[in-house]
Amino acid sequence: MNKENGLEKVTDLTLYTGTNGKDRCTCKCIGCTQGGGILKGKERHQGRIEQIRTIIKKLPNLQNAYLLGNPDVSVDTDFCNIAAKEFIKNNINVMFSTSGYKALTTLKKLISGLDTKFIKYISYSIDTLDTEKMKFLKGTDKLDLREIEKAISICKEKDIPVKIQPTLWEINQTDYKEIINNFYEKFDIRWYTFHAGSFEALRKKDVAIKHVKPEEWRMINKDIQKIAKEKELKIVLPRIFLDRKEMEECQKNIHTYCANGGTGLQIWLEKDFIRCTYCPVLAEIHPEFTFSIEESTANFINKNGVCIATSCTLDKNLTAKTANANGRVFKNEKEDLYNVCRFYSIRGQF
Repeated sequence: MNKENGLEKVTDLTLYTGTNGKDRCTCKCIGCTQGGGILKGKERHQGRIEQIRTIIKKLPNLQNAYLLGNPDVSVDTDFCNIAAKEFIKNNINVMFSTSGYKALTTLKKLISGLDTKFIKYISYSIDTLDTEKMKFLKGTDKLDLREIEKAISICKEKDIPVKIQPTLWEINQTDYKEIINNFYEKFDIRWYTFHAGSFEALRKKDVAIKHVKPEEWRMINKDIQKIAKEKELKIVLPRIFLDRKEMEECQKNIHTYCANGGTGLQIWLEKDFIRCTYCPVLAEIHPEFTFSIEESTANFINKNGVCIATSCTLDKNLTAKTANANGRVFKNEKEDLYNVCRFYSIRGQF
């Protein structure tokens, strides 16, 4: 059966251990996608160990399981720990992503009884070092940067790799240097994965938040790559605004997670359903692009492997721009820029 449905290709999964998403989360992050199209109206459920065993059985070549919880591991830390033990028992590496909510308590529960050599990393979603900005972006005043740093110290003591994972909006777009310098100098952290604010999930009431402008995004990307080279760091930021030449190159040569039958799979545990997708951004807008792990793989619309932002955005400020068959076009002073999905897996310099 696996040979027929393409699941034998999957080597990596991202796991949401339940439903109700942000309604159950310890944070209320601006632009959170969890709880919209994919999870709307679902009965509350936090996962069962039998579902983890089913996933392992259905994905025979699984190597890495990235646990995001529901959608934060601080929501159901105990179950995330149990799930991790099951993956590790089957020689599958685990990774965890957390906002840092109750960082010390969450970390101790999360790694309790785990063979740490199977933990590839723990990712902390730190968008800024500014307390007020953090409160605004995370929708809570319960995050304590000092406690997060204590948890990171424990990780370092146990040789558990740490990754810092900020999300950039206009309000914190200049904070990336301070974030990198702080964690590099204090903890010698050499791995950073930046994300763009969620285009498709921004609510009407989030009037105080804006996206980074296309040209500024490109300049930030260029500067980040320079910092990475100087400090010998691994830093990734999605190249979501491309010029014509870059767009043509990517359409020919770049494979993305959004492609049908890819190696990366996103999974949500519902009460009687294990819901999957290869592209969470597209699925958030079009839930029909999800499928049961028991079914054949979804037939995605991006046949050439390029997920175009015309299919992946509900942001009114973006959709007001003109579009063509190759993506949404932004009219800039220098040249037109094409917008591709922020889930687009492109690395390297412009």
